[in-house]
Amino acid sequence: MEQITKSDLNEPILICTWEGWPDAAEAATKSIKELLSQSEVKHTINLNSESYYIYSDKRPSVTNINNKRQIDWLNNKFSFIKPKSINNDIIIFQGIEPDLNWKKYIKEFMKIVSLYEIKTVIMIGALLDSVPHTRKPRITFTSTGKQNQKMFKNLKFSNPTYEGPAGITSAIGEKLDKLGIPTISLWGHAPHYLQITHNPILSAAILKELSELLSIEINFEKITKVSEDFKSSLNNALEDHNEITKYVEKLEESYDTEEMSKIDPEPQMILKDVENFLKDKRKQSDDLGK
Repeated sequence: MEQITKSDLNEPILICTWEGWPDAAEAATKSIKELLSQSEVKHTINLNSESYYIYSDKRPSVTNINNKRQIDWLNNKFSFIKPKSINNDIIIFQGIEPDLNWKKYIKEFMKIVSLYEIKTVIMIGALLDSVPHTRKPRITFTSTGKQNQKMFKNLKFSNPTYEGPAGITSAIGEKLDKLGIPTISLWGHAPHYLQITHNPILSAAILKELSELLSIEINFEKITKVSEDFKSSLNNALEDHNEITKYVEKLEESYDTEEMSKIDPEPQMILKDVENFLKDKRKQSDDLGK
């Protein structure tokens, strides 16, 4: 794999995702993984991740390949690609939100930003929200810094207004803002009532927005097929759950009238909302039976 220096790059754009809290239903990280699978990686840089994780909490994985056992350690990696459809070079960062030493982690991350003179950063994330799976996935944008690049002109975005527990995206975003590096945050909203590992429908929606934002060509055939199979299986699974169906109808009404209330995307709070709804329905049922 060839070595790349900053002189080899043309106005590089950094795209970032992190596993963990900023990646509900793995929608963000899996969308970037799909983009990378369709790209030729020219160069990679790995951060030394040893001091950032509690391995009894976030465990490495073991695989057996040709009768050889291999430990795959937690990794934070920059991948350099050159899309054919645009002039900009792209650097993709696949990270894992750290357990420890956040300030050290951010310092190491920012060294790469400085070394390659990155002028624009796109952060991809996903959060749990009160949105129905039966509607078009909700994607929102926020932005900081000077919005003078071409990609900002037709983008509907707002300044960040979130207040609450900070994720690694907020901490790194603060550093980028202080340096005056324009940053776009793209967030997919995952239905909170679906307790699933991966939501491919939301990943496809994120990938579509990213494709339009950067004007890069992406083949959606594979992820569209996976999304259709997922939707079919989900509809079958929820077919006999009347309580969930009624709750989804409630969300659809709010979604369609654009009167959705903003909620804290903490899973515990959201699940409590679902539990209260189901509890009310059971109580109504008991009252009718008396």
